[in-house]
Amino acid sequence: MPEGLEGSARLQRPEGPEGPGAPSGRRSTAPEHALAIALVDPAGRISLWSSEAQTLTGHPASEVIGRDLSVLADSPAAHGRALVDRLIRDGGGVRTDWLRCFDGSSRSVRWRAVPLPPDSGTGLLAVAGHSSQQVDWCDPAATDLLLRSSPIGLAVLDRDLRYRFINDALARLNGLPVAAHLGRSILDVLDLPDPRAYEDMLRRVTDAGETIDNLHVAAIRPDGTPYAGVGTLFPLRDGDGRIVGQAGVVHDLGGTRAELLDTARNQRRLELLSRIGAGLSQGLDVASVASRLSAVCTPAFASTVTVDLLEEAVRRDPDSRMRTGVEVRGSGEADADVDARTRPRVHPLDAAGACGSAEPERDLPLTHEASIPVSECIRSADVVSFSAGEEGQQPCHGIALPLLAAGHVLGAVTFSRPGGFDADDVLTMRDIAARAAMAIDNALLYRRERLATLVLQRRLLPARLPDIPWARSAHRYLPAQDGTLAGGDWYDVVQLPGGRIGLTVGDVMGHGLGAAAAMGRYRSSARALLAVGLEPGQLLTRLDGLKDEADNDLPATCVCAVYDGATGDLRLALAGHPPPLLVRPDGSADILAADPGPPLGMGLDQVYESARYAVPSRSLLVLYTDGMIEDPSTFLDLDQGIAMLRRAVHNTETPLDEICDAVIAVRPADSADDATVLVTRLTRLTGVRPTPGVFA
Repeated sequence: MPEGLEGSARLQRPEGPEGPGAPSGRRSTAPEHALAIALVDPAGRISLWSSEAQTLTGHPASEVIGRDLSVLADSPAAHGRALVDRLIRDGGGVRTDWLRCFDGSSRSVRWRAVPLPPDSGTGLLAVAGHSSQQVDWCDPAATDLLLRSSPIGLAVLDRDLRYRFINDALARLNGLPVAAHLGRSILDVLDLPDPRAYEDMLRRVTDAGETIDNLHVAAIRPDGTPYAGVGTLFPLRDGDGRIVGQAGVVHDLGGTRAELLDTARNQRRLELLSRIGAGLSQGLDVASVASRLSAVCTPAFASTVTVDLLEEAVRRDPDSRMRTGVEVRGSGEADADVDARTRPRVHPLDAAGACGSAEPERDLPLTHEASIPVSECIRSADVVSFSAGEEGQQPCHGIALPLLAAGHVLGAVTFSRPGGFDADDVLTMRDIAARAAMAIDNALLYRRERLATLVLQRRLLPARLPDIPWARSAHRYLPAQDGTLAGGDWYDVVQLPGGRIGLTVGDVMGHGLGAAAAMGRYRSSARALLAVGLEPGQLLTRLDGLKDEADNDLPATCVCAVYDGATGDLRLALAGHPPPLLVRPDGSADILAADPGPPLGMGLDQVYESARYAVPSRSLLVLYTDGMIEDPSTFLDLDQGIAMLRRAVHNTETPLDEICDAVIAVRPADSADDATVLVTRLTRLTGVRPTPGVFA
């Protein structure tokens, strides 16, 4: 079996009762299990030729025995010993080669070369199973060229509707490279007006064996351009008649089916607006609104999408009045030369525009002067079309649209792409701009409420901690990282008579102005109760019973500790709060356990108990809220979170601010809750006698 044109037979069908090699057109009578055998000596000459080999190729033994093996090759690449050596060297497994048959035709034959070591050198035994042979009625390489080079689109799908083959013509029609199709579902690749109906039709071909002719379909390419095609779908069956997939033949209709293209455009518009509505509804801040808008619109609708937020819209009082778009257009300002006056300043909210500042007041990118098209758009409150340079050596066109909410101009959104936009695209942009403006207006309102909450919270917290040489403290407060309204975290340090110090850290449940106001009431009440000398358990019991006149205080967790600098005695009580961490001078650390009791304000009339500890001098007491240790996204439990804090404190003599920074650094990222930490270095106070009767 000589080496000829190699390759696996891809599109074969079972051999009929008469193969092309059957001599004189006689029917093959070889049993299905028979083996065609040829023995080749080391010099490359055929020395044995079985009757099954004659049946397979049509060559009688008298014509081939003693002749060089290359006589059987369709296009011989070697002769004699070189051919034998090459076949043995390339052996291992079943080969597929083209053989020249007795009647002059060629056929693809699968066979195995088995090396034999006779006395004169190494020859080979060629073995081909008769029943395993299939006929290729054409050259597989030629078939491959035909399929891939056809100007008509061709594709093969498996039973799961995944692409197994697609030629270049159909890949170009779909607007994606061949590699982007293979292995993916046709419904994931094509953007169709009615994907469910199309899937049902494809299932009829695969499941019921139906052939669908003259199928007209429209789809959208990834660049946003629609196209229409007509084709045929038919099932593919194996040798046993089972349906293993389906094939499609598609021809591009160009622009001859305008109604199909209109349907595709309208469907794309509805789907785009639906995705934008779903995406924008999840944005709580203006930067995320712009980012989600860009993610949905690119690259399917536009190459770039940018949002410019007017500085005046961010800074204005929500009760103040801005000029509406109608008033701006009626003023005639839009007709003036934009370069002749100062352009408005805007925050650029493109996908990478967020500055990432941890401070809520600096969550927007720095402002700059708006571009000329954006300036014209904002001043005129109307659509502005302009040239946006080139992209990929193709002119790029841009359109800026005003963001109008309740008649107020909030900024502009700009779309650009090569080739420009048509009138239908502009209508779609107007809808997008209206939805984006509403989302941004809501985000600005939410931002103003959040900042107001932060301002109130900061004013209700101590401006600075008292300077107590024997009990110095440092703190950190971080708002939620996901843009949630500030919560009700508080901290306080109160110097008490008799060389004592009171420490409280609490967390009101909820967010917003109500939580901040409740926090102020809890903190001021706790401060007053500490001043009258209540121990921590008594303080929490009294604090739990306090109600405002409207009886609308929110529940809160709290930890209260009182340290006596003269004795090193620490009293501690918890109300549903995580326990403090005590780090001793030798580096050992312990959780200070106490009966936690329920949160304050639950209406349970709880009596809270105090726990007592002896604290070595120069120990660190770490109080914190649960926002420091909880991470719902990774299911970080309480014990793991406390262990994380313990590892963050390596040396009790480290400056307190550095310790606070180290503790904050291990806080779970993207926490959905505020976080507060209060670190106090407790030492002994000399020359002060314990106050009699205190905590007796």
